[in-house]
Amino acid sequence: MKAIIFKINHSKQSFDKIKELLEELRAAHYQLGAIVSEPNDTSVLPALNNYFDIVVCAENNDNSSMASNPLLQYLKLSGVEKEEVLFVGHTMDDRQCAQQAGVRFGLALWECPSVKHIYADYYFNTPQEVSQSLYQLTNTPAVMPWLHWATELQFIAQAGMTYSKDPFDIERFERLREISAEIMSAKTGLTMEYVRSVFCNETGFQTPKLDTRAAIFEEDKILLVEENNGTWSLPGGWVDANQSIKSNTIKEVKEEAGLDVVATKLIAIHDRNKHNVPPYAYGVTKAFVLCEIIGGNFTTNTETRGSKYFGLDELPPLAEEKNSRSQIALCFKAYKNDRWEPVFD
Repeated sequence: MKAIIFKINHSKQSFDKIKELLEELRAAHYQLGAIVSEPNDTSVLPALNNYFDIVVCAENNDNSSMASNPLLQYLKLSGVEKEEVLFVGHTMDDRQCAQQAGVRFGLALWECPSVKHIYADYYFNTPQEVSQSLYQLTNTPAVMPWLHWATELQFIAQAGMTYSKDPFDIERFERLREISAEIMSAKTGLTMEYVRSVFCNETGFQTPKLDTRAAIFEEDKILLVEENNGTWSLPGGWVDANQSIKSNTIKEVKEEAGLDVVATKLIAIHDRNKHNVPPYAYGVTKAFVLCEIIGGNFTTNTETRGSKYFGLDELPPLAEEKNSRSQIALCFKAYKNDRWEPVFD
């Protein structure tokens, strides 16, 4: 994906909702475009020009053949191929505009609370989900399609082994799972023994693993723990079989940060492979939970070697496989919003 185009209503409130996203996309070197719907209202035009490379007025195209579809004019002005464009809009007209131009369409639900009759390639509850989806488009599955093939083979094989009654079918599914492990081993360089232990080690119907992460704040800074390899993460880990999301979050904070906490609010439920690198060969659901300290102090343990509070603009090297900067930024937003509604994939 090379260019992102936004439908902008000419109101400061509408523009302010995506300003942070625009700054993030510019930093990532995306070409940004805007389709504006009310050319006579120029109250936010200076701001638009600061953020967007090209601004097209939907009702003021000088080429009559393009007058009904400003996206076509944008494509002509920008020189970008339609396959490289994502158009983010919020009306049925926007969807039809994208369809006629042959570009992918994302529905901005923060501007359009109902999805009735509006079909889209992507549905974005918040502006932040736009950048998260762009990461997924850029990194998976195009970069490593074999990972998805091997994962699906493993899933099919394990389901077959679980529900099949015929011994010959079970034998075939066992071989199918072995093939998926061979693909993983050949592509990653890991031994078959290791791949079997982490990739083919479950019984029963395969479901995603569950991971919890705690967001703990003090004086507008968030607590991170230092891993043994020198990277930093939110306290957390795999949910034990006898724990809930809440109890496991509390347990992990005590083990990794030495703190006693109360879990107060669910921030987000994330599909890990949509947000974190590197992609895993199995599904992981990550729960981010806001917590408040009621006691305790950091103590030496086998998993972490220290803890410290950081502002969003001073984050240390992160354990990206566990938490990204955007996920931590999401925790800051939830902390500052008394009416926060959990986001989920």
